[in-house]
Amino acid sequence: MDSLKQPAYYAVGILMMKGISLIMIPYITHKMTLEEYGSLESLILLADIGTILFGFGIVDAMYRYVGVSKGEEKRKLISNCFTLSVFVCLAGGFLMLISLPALLMILPVKFSAYQIGLLLIPTMLDGVISIPLTLLRMNAMAKRFCFLNVFKGLLQALMTFCLLEAGYGIDGVLISGAVSSIMLLLCLLGYQWKEMGRFGHLKSSKLVLSFGLPVLVGGASVYMINGLDRWFLASFVGVEELAVYAVSAKFALILGLILQPYALWWFPNRIAIFQSDNSKQQCAEKSLLGVNLGVVMGTFLILTAPGVITLLLPSSYSLAGTISVVLLTIGMIKNAGDYLNFGCYSGSSSHSQMWVQGLCAVVAVAGYFVITPIYGLWGVVGVLATAYTLRLVLLYMVSQSMEYLPYDHVKWIICIVIALLAITLNHILNRVFVSVPDLVLGILVSVVALLSFIMCGIIPFPKTGIMAFKQNKNSLQ
Repeated sequence: MDSLKQPAYYAVGILMMKGISLIMIPYITHKMTLEEYGSLESLILLADIGTILFGFGIVDAMYRYVGVSKGEEKRKLISNCFTLSVFVCLAGGFLMLISLPALLMILPVKFSAYQIGLLLIPTMLDGVISIPLTLLRMNAMAKRFCFLNVFKGLLQALMTFCLLEAGYGIDGVLISGAVSSIMLLLCLLGYQWKEMGRFGHLKSSKLVLSFGLPVLVGGASVYMINGLDRWFLASFVGVEELAVYAVSAKFALILGLILQPYALWWFPNRIAIFQSDNSKQQCAEKSLLGVNLGVVMGTFLILTAPGVITLLLPSSYSLAGTISVVLLTIGMIKNAGDYLNFGCYSGSSSHSQMWVQGLCAVVAVAGYFVITPIYGLWGVVGVLATAYTLRLVLLYMVSQSMEYLPYDHVKWIICIVIALLAITLNHILNRVFVSVPDLVLGILVSVVALLSFIMCGIIPFPKTGIMAFKQNKNSLQ
């Protein structure tokens, strides 16, 4: 129960902030053609790699060192992390500007220089913004964290709607992203200054970078697995199929959105929990809970997402429903790797995860080069599944060798069996009851699956609540 209280505070804010952008997908796909939406997605890919590079792995270093430090030492570390982020932001922005002509030439779709400039603003600021947002999470200031993120989400959505209605197209989406990021940064600067006291402390830079740089390389490797896929689609297949794939990927990202409240609590606090009493058992239970929650929520989305896509999106996106099922399955594998890698982060360095992710990235890139020109979209999906499965296996093996945790493997096996039975049942019902909408059948099977997960103890909080209810009832009698 304690491990689920803090995530609950984040849930509303996270769901509202990112849920707004997902809710707007039907509107945006109706306002843009397949070619326009595909072009926008290829531009967003540039922002994704920029966000990883501008982050520089500094947030992960904060998880490792700021979370377990106190007093003046903590303030200096916070100042060091923020100062490094600002320097990286400025240096990276300068390098992007001077390399702009070359960048415009290598992009799979043609864009104007000012569009890259608009994209650069939120991409640069993301690394700086992430420092105070991480501090809010570390200091359990969930209400403030949620309010600021919801404010940004609402502002960006409102501006996007107004600018699209005014006919600005892709430019409208870029302008709303830039303005909302600037406003969020302005709202966070006061809190950041209060936490660090002064700007410019750099004495701990070697410590921060020695941990952050391998994370940066690992993050760039993950992008090569799940990012270059869309570059290859845009280059070899075309922006129309990229648009369909991108919509499927956004529905698959709902899984990460649903799981994020738990992740926002667990990742900043896992090192501190490891240093407490009965640390290995607690870390094993909480890591495995993250894996099982991914399977549970992924199953619900597999059962319902195709029906939602059919109901809300234009008919030109019909293939997105099938692709989203596969991408959600891959998302569950990726989530498992994220939670079963504790050993890679328990020491003073994160080099082990860097090598694992680097190897998987090489496998992915080689696969994209060879398979995408032949099999197109489905070839990309196959490479993605292979790379993330390899990543999960290697991260688990390396982590256990570095810091063994006593996982209860029976729980995740039961969880997967229930998920497979539910998906099979849904497939059979769709064939038998052809006249019933897929979404209705998916919801009904989801309810049955939910009850099964609760009865088998996969989802702990409803079961606890039921036991408490029965105890209260018995006491009244």
